[in-house]
Amino acid sequence: MFATLKAEFRKLLTVRSTYAIILFMLALEGIFAFWANGYKVSAPQLAQHDFLMRNIFDGVSALATFPAIVAVLLMSHEYRYNTIMHSLTLSPSRLRVLFSKVLVVSVYAVIITAAFAAITLGLTELGLHLGHHHMVAQTLPFHRLVLQVLFYGWGMALAGLLIASLLRNQIASVVSLLVLPGIIEQLLSLLLKSKTIYLPFTALGQVIENHPTSSDIHHVLTPIHAAEVFLVWLVVGWIISAILFVRRDAN
Repeated sequence: MFATLKAEFRKLLTVRSTYAIILFMLALEGIFAFWANGYKVSAPQLAQHDFLMRNIFDGVSALATFPAIVAVLLMSHEYRYNTIMHSLTLSPSRLRVLFSKVLVVSVYAVIITAAFAAITLGLTELGLHLGHHHMVAQTLPFHRLVLQVLFYGWGMALAGLLIASLLRNQIASVVSLLVLPGIIEQLLSLLLKSKTIYLPFTALGQVIENHPTSSDIHHVLTPIHAAEVFLVWLVVGWIISAILFVRRDAN
């Protein structure tokens, strides 16, 4: 198992795309966290008691797709360059290979999400300081915030890896990852109406949303309930993926 994990970490950390995506994420953080939400922030935003929390949630939500793309590439590169049979030959269990990829992506997603949440907070604070702006006293529930942020980043990455595991095509997987959370689920909302909240990516998004206190509260999920709904989708999806992975690669 250790050898398989080591091989998967090597695959993740020795491709240029992993670092190119991180650099691109840093550039986006500089634009939005430091400049737009820090140095050039508007006065009404600074009057909000959850200003910093919203910034962290918005930053994680905007950037979570990129670690998910890294997860897609970790799986799809195997099929694009025909290295999957080499990986399966070296391991006595095909499920072990799949589990190793899940574990490696989970570790990567948690670390990168935590790092960029901290970077978002730091750049925002720096921008506010250089712009001579002052916030009202902030409400920042640290422990709940950490759990919500890490779950969201981890969930997006595991969803990306799942899509790649099912489709096995790099372009199709990346396109699906970009289209499913937005266009597809928005179209399905026309049919499902209020039940749209139970779609996988819609549920995941509600984990880090600030929920209303009006009558609309009945049309959203609490962060805990949203996480449970997404986990059901994720578990079912990975069971299907594991079965197909073993059967399709049996030869």
